[in-house]
Amino acid sequence: MKKDSVYLERNKGRKLFLRTWKPDNTNTKLKGIVLIAHGYAEHSDRYNYTAKYFTDNNYAVYAPDHYGHGRSEGVKADVPDFRIFVEDLFGVLSKIESTEKDIPIFLLGHSMGGAISTILASSAGNSLKGLILSGASIRIDGDVSNFVKSISKIIALIAPYLPLVDFAVEGISKDPEVVEAYKNDPYNYNGKVRARMGREMLRSEELITEQLLSKISIPTLILHGEKDPLVNTECSQIIYSNISSKDKEINILDNLYHEILNEPEKDEVLDLIGKWLDIRN
Repeated sequence: MKKDSVYLERNKGRKLFLRTWKPDNTNTKLKGIVLIAHGYAEHSDRYNYTAKYFTDNNYAVYAPDHYGHGRSEGVKADVPDFRIFVEDLFGVLSKIESTEKDIPIFLLGHSMGGAISTILASSAGNSLKGLILSGASIRIDGDVSNFVKSISKIIALIAPYLPLVDFAVEGISKDPEVVEAYKNDPYNYNGKVRARMGREMLRSEELITEQLLSKISIPTLILHGEKDPLVNTECSQIIYSNISSKDKEINILDNLYHEILNEPEKDEVLDLIGKWLDIRN
């Protein structure tokens, strides 16, 4: 596969890193394009294995590093407003549409990227052939009182970069090598969740209402690890129950942790996605 990258210029000259992977054979028309939205505190290059699967099957892959993530500009693992993530992803989608004519585009969002993708799909469905969600984080696990939410706003204003809550990286995969690689990756963020980032995660929960979900009508594949300790499977059930798509499917995958694309069973997961894509492109 051919791996490349470019920096896109966003508002006020801010640089957004975009990774691309394309099949070696340029003479055959692409089956489709997979646009990946990665999760919190990680970056696009962690999807190299996933991208190879898709390019081997004649799909091109695009994946930006979100604001404050990976090689993109911004304070590491921070965002002033969750909607910036959505706007940036829409910018990438628009770029793909302008350069890759008449090729179906599928959006794949993992974890926080699943929340970003859900919001985007609710308003940009005409640009997308389908939506794939992996452990989509649309609700913060556990009850968060209105008092805590109001306090989070104040702390985020006073000390936006204050590290507050541990991120349990051991929950990403059963494979200890994946966990160790995550910890040693300089483009990941391994610190505690910052105050403003935590507040914006709560904001995403406020944005993703049942009404917003009902606006999603494109084919949707929802995947979630049964033993995911980071995002409750209830998130995926909420999405499945509220989207208006006639073509929708949910799979709670036995014995898998949060990053289903980095589990020992990842090839089986990719085959499941690949078959779903091939039927719909």
